[in-house]
Amino acid sequence: MIGSFINVFKIPDLRRKVIVTLLLLVGVYRLGAHVPTPFIDGDKMEEMFNRVASGQGGGVFGVVDMFSGGAFKRMTIFALGIMPYISASIILQLLTVVWPRLERIAKEGEAGRKKINQWTRYGTVVLSLFQGMGLGVYLLRNDLSVLQGHPALFTFTTAMTMAAGTCFLMWLGEKISEHGIGNGISLLIAAGIVAAYPLSIMIGWTNAVNQVTSWLAFIGVFALMAVISGLIVLTQEANRKIPVQHARRMVGRKMIQGGSTFLPLKLNTAGVIPVIFSSALLSFPQFFIPMLPQAWQPVLNDWFSQSGSTNLYHLLNLQSGGVFNLLRAVNFYTISFALLTAFFCYFYTAVTFNPVDLADNLKKSGAFIPGKKPGKPTSDFINYTLVRITVVGALALILIALVPDVLYVSFNIDYNFANIAGGTGLIIVVGVVLDTMKQVESQLLMRHYEGFKYKGLGGGRRRAR
Repeated sequence: MIGSFINVFKIPDLRRKVIVTLLLLVGVYRLGAHVPTPFIDGDKMEEMFNRVASGQGGGVFGVVDMFSGGAFKRMTIFALGIMPYISASIILQLLTVVWPRLERIAKEGEAGRKKINQWTRYGTVVLSLFQGMGLGVYLLRNDLSVLQGHPALFTFTTAMTMAAGTCFLMWLGEKISEHGIGNGISLLIAAGIVAAYPLSIMIGWTNAVNQVTSWLAFIGVFALMAVISGLIVLTQEANRKIPVQHARRMVGRKMIQGGSTFLPLKLNTAGVIPVIFSSALLSFPQFFIPMLPQAWQPVLNDWFSQSGSTNLYHLLNLQSGGVFNLLRAVNFYTISFALLTAFFCYFYTAVTFNPVDLADNLKKSGAFIPGKKPGKPTSDFINYTLVRITVVGALALILIALVPDVLYVSFNIDYNFANIAGGTGLIIVVGVVLDTMKQVESQLLMRHYEGFKYKGLGGGRRRAR
């Protein structure tokens, strides 16, 4: 493994890509994440964020702050992060399925992909302006503006700053993809999440020193982080291989012999998107509850809180601790989160993966699944298999995503520190690291160097020419 990392810097082109990626991430992205937005009281903003978001494990503000690398809490020019771009991409991806014209464009190859990307950029600008205006109004209502008496100017400035910051990040991500290594947008998100880890670890260390939590819990979080990381790798790499047989066919005057391949069905086709959607939906009630009658607010706040008293531990009137503390996390919030995540796993898989089209493509290419007739029987078998493996993928995703909530509610571990042991952030970071390592490995093997998993020609040395 160490030799493979050394080999990365032996190849001039790969070394240049790695250095460019690091410079853009550290020298540009992380520097810009500390440039404040004009006319905002930073101290009041951080105090409000800690009061509203941190006490509930993050909520919608916590999700945005995680994706922006802490820029939202400080309300910098990158406060919205790359979230508008992600939202626009998801919206267009879903529209591709339900809008036939967009589906035809997506199937046009490289030209269609460029057109979809262009529309995604336009959608990002519109969404970032809309979210920036909404954020400006929200900041005004909470008296976080230092520009008193000019609400229109403050809202306009905030919206334009947020949109400009998001568009710059979108451009920066494309430049990393073009001149660096890995997917630029994914690397920006992962870099922001990893940037918060040192502070989270310091919080855990301080709590252990002050005996707020035990040293066993401090060490246990890191052990759990290693185990969960392995589980994430397993779920992201696991797939169900369906054998596919190719019949012999005539191409011009040449007979192409048939062969056998396999069709890989991923265990978790939807990735981390179901967790993001579920977190966002469950955070919306926090905005509407203050508008309801005063008598309803305590009950609803308790229901939509991760540490709410309406949990299985209190309903069973248990007095003992230990493993029974896990039942404290079985409340309305976590049950709703699990059900919504499972629903979005199936929904997103059904939207992005069409067994009927896949069966038709196999039939047109002269391929078939042994024991299954082409056409509808093939699509039914693929759908049957996909539904069942998605159950396992959804359960694994729910388990990983709820780890920080369980540590926070059941074992009284600070949520920021518990968040390094699982949750959406760790899923994204591990996924991005895996994807980047695969790209680096392909570059190494192409130049006959050892990869991270497989040995290249010459046992780590370049093959003699």
